[in-house]
Amino acid sequence: MKEVFRRMEALADEGSIHYIEKNQSAVAVAAAKIAQKPVVLAAFDPTKKGGALGYFEGASIVRAIKLAGEGRAPLVLLCQSAGADMVSGQLSLSGAGSVFRALKALDTPRVYLSYGPCIGAAAYMAGLCDVVLALEDASAFCLTGPKIVARAIYEETSLSAMGGAKVVAERGGVHLLSETEEAMIAHCRALMAFLRQKQVVAIPPRKTRAEGQTEDVIRAVVDEESAIYLWPRWAQNATAILARIDGMRVGIFANNPDVAAGVLDKEAALKAAAFYKLCRRLQLPVISLADTPGFLPGSASEGEGVMRAGAAMMEAYLDHDAKKITVAVGNVLGGAYMAMGCREMGADAYFALEWAKIGVMGAELAADILHLEKENLASYRAMHLSAEAAKKSGLVDEILSVESLRRKLSEVLR
Repeated sequence: MKEVFRRMEALADEGSIHYIEKNQSAVAVAAAKIAQKPVVLAAFDPTKKGGALGYFEGASIVRAIKLAGEGRAPLVLLCQSAGADMVSGQLSLSGAGSVFRALKALDTPRVYLSYGPCIGAAAYMAGLCDVVLALEDASAFCLTGPKIVARAIYEETSLSAMGGAKVVAERGGVHLLSETEEAMIAHCRALMAFLRQKQVVAIPPRKTRAEGQTEDVIRAVVDEESAIYLWPRWAQNATAILARIDGMRVGIFANNPDVAAGVLDKEAALKAAAFYKLCRRLQLPVISLADTPGFLPGSASEGEGVMRAGAAMMEAYLDHDAKKITVAVGNVLGGAYMAMGCREMGADAYFALEWAKIGVMGAELAADILHLEKENLASYRAMHLSAEAAKKSGLVDEILSVESLRRKLSEVLR
């Protein structure tokens, strides 16, 4: 069996593939099911011109996109492409432009699986998809290949150095990275199962330790084994998850205090912005779990563009038009109150765990600035940082225990 068809058959449910275009170009198109979810597949054939994208390949992909839109089905792209078809010349530019426009306009989920090098137009296509899956040692995403780089600027390099999957994953360009093709298929099937609307049996909440890690809170509120962690190598001081709560699909964005205290630096803010946009695309409610000292201060952080990234994060949150819930699970200081979502920023509900601290800044820093005596710190914390004070000020709707949080989230989501 030809490699392109083997890949499509391995990804789809057994016996579900109906080929629409099989040998017309270096792109095969099929209707199929993945985890019982109807999808449209478009797969590059790397044995034909290295899977180069020419005019006819572009036409095949555009047809697949139109079919996905008409059928209200996700589009799944299986990519391994050498880039523009040199034989097609200028017509390959037309083909790529048509694909980009059609992809951008598609309002059903766009999923991209990289099986090898994805050069030029194929790399841009990844950037226009909602979720990108890749193979650690085989995938690469580059604008041009090493040979062209050597000829153009006399630089000797390699695909892995320029855009290897591990490097791109650390920059946020790959959502799910796999060691094997079988693992990538399993990730894709889990993602497709998540996209289904079918309700699942609710799992009772698990106990957590008293003042626990954010990860403990996540485990306590989501349905068992429902969490899909996106971009795990990018901005590890922030966590982005697709999951279910009482069978309802949700997106969860959480600070990770185990890494850099969960501070919101440039990359964490960009990760949040990308995740909020993805949740809007997938029409998912967003739950924000806040535990961060705020945005990273300092000249280096400012120079890197943390302010622009923070603005992008807030804009994406404001643009998100599905239900939004924020839970203060630890420190929520300064600009983090706005950036992680609050009533004033459009959150439908704002909850706090009993030990959460919500305020302009931490007590010790406030003491230095306000010249407070040490014996006044406890009073400052109670009046300006405690969850109870925030509730009295109208910032918090309700103070909850971890054990009651899952039930309350479920109530709001319904």
